[in-house]
Amino acid sequence: MQDLLTDTLQTQLCEDSVFAMVETPIVSLFKGHQLQPENDFSYIERAVSGGSFGFFILFICAGIILYLQRNSDGIFSAIVKASFDSNQANQDARVENAQRSRNLLIIQIVSSISIALFITGALPHFSQTKFFKSELFFSVIGVLLIAIVFKRVVLWLLAQLFNLSSEFRLHRFNLSVLFSATGLVLLPLSLLLFYSTQIPFMLIIYVGMGVGIFFYLKGLQRGISVAVSSTAISTLHLFYYFCALEILPIFVLLRFAL
Repeated sequence: MQDLLTDTLQTQLCEDSVFAMVETPIVSLFKGHQLQPENDFSYIERAVSGGSFGFFILFICAGIILYLQRNSDGIFSAIVKASFDSNQANQDARVENAQRSRNLLIIQIVSSISIALFITGALPHFSQTKFFKSELFFSVIGVLLIAIVFKRVVLWLLAQLFNLSSEFRLHRFNLSVLFSATGLVLLPLSLLLFYSTQIPFMLIIYVGMGVGIFFYLKGLQRGISVAVSSTAISTLHLFYYFCALEILPIFVLLRFAL
């Protein structure tokens, strides 16, 4: 009888324990909080190809800029002032300074790389290209350098032909400063274009296009002011210049891009 009673009590205890485990509610630690399980950010997929190449180019440009910042006497502040102040640009153009000319040439090279890199990142969003980023970059920078060298050579020939050495020097310095400013502004935009995951592609591209158009129109305005202030340049020659060296190259570059 004792054995039977003991078995009955043990069975009843086990049933009570099982019943208690089933009926007890489990409260989650993650309920009742105000944390948002999702955010409103829209992540943009970037092309994997060309990322390392773009980083390599940007790293080289950043290294050159740091070198110039440490070893030049306010070259970047001088470019900014001359870009928005025509009197300052004309004053700097009349001063012969070998070190400043060397630093300005280096910045123009960096600006050429920066502009070509931005165009390389923007072109695939307007047309389907089968080229790698490196191939497209070298093609763009080749066309850009050919256009720049061609324009400078023609300007030099016109200056020698019509005896416009002083006007040519002023115009060349203005173009160099504005070209350098364009490349420096496009450099961080190229970084966003290649590596930003939240800013839309087209917004960065349109901002970069606005920067390029702004400095291009500013260069036209500087060229017109130099030509108007000179008595040796006629209105007909100025018209020929703008048709041959300003309007025509833009249509050629647009045709190449398309």
